[in-house]
Amino acid sequence: MAQSERKLILVTGFGPFVGHEEVNASWEAVQLLPDVLIYEGIEYQLEKRKVDVEYAAVDEAVTDLWQKKPQLVVHVGVSGVAKCVCVEKLAYNHQFRRPDNAGQYLEKATCCLPYNAHANVLRTGLNVDKIVQAVNETCKDCVAPVHGDNEKSALTATQVSKNVGGFLCGYIYLKSLDVNCKRSLFVHVPPIDMPFSTPQTADIVYKIIEQCVQQLSDC
Repeated sequence: MAQSERKLILVTGFGPFVGHEEVNASWEAVQLLPDVLIYEGIEYQLEKRKVDVEYAAVDEAVTDLWQKKPQLVVHVGVSGVAKCVCVEKLAYNHQFRRPDNAGQYLEKATCCLPYNAHANVLRTGLNVDKIVQAVNETCKDCVAPVHGDNEKSALTATQVSKNVGGFLCGYIYLKSLDVNCKRSLFVHVPPIDMPFSTPQTADIVYKIIEQCVQQLSDC
């Protein structure tokens, strides 16, 4: 099938920022994703893009991405406190108080959304609980160990989250949810080897994308 005939999935990762100056685990994982996903005989082209950790760069990226009329947009970011891959249900407005890599702030720590004005919260229309359950069932050998008094237990490969944060991760998710909440998702990955290697993280992210495609195909 010619590339122009494939349906399009856009996946972003972030570049370095304070605390992750040398490498950003999100972009490292995104780069390892295959170029094509096939579901029920339909080919999806996976286009990958690195986004600078700047509000202006996010604005430009989101506009460009959605102009391509993708079937799905998945944003990936790194969380220094994540113990596994976190699939985010929602994004908040009015929390963007940190300066970006260019030293820029958002006035009043909020943004006016083209389609949802000053909405405080936007939620994805994808079934995050179902995505997490399905991915964990196929990633039983890829778990994050729990240290401390309860070492026999372990975190699963993914978990549901409602804390995308108030920095650029939350900002890019909010902007995409504003454009199309039914086809947008954000995924937080842990730092490299804490506990997953980059190939393991990429595999988990790929399985998440597969579940998104399945849900959209079933609609």
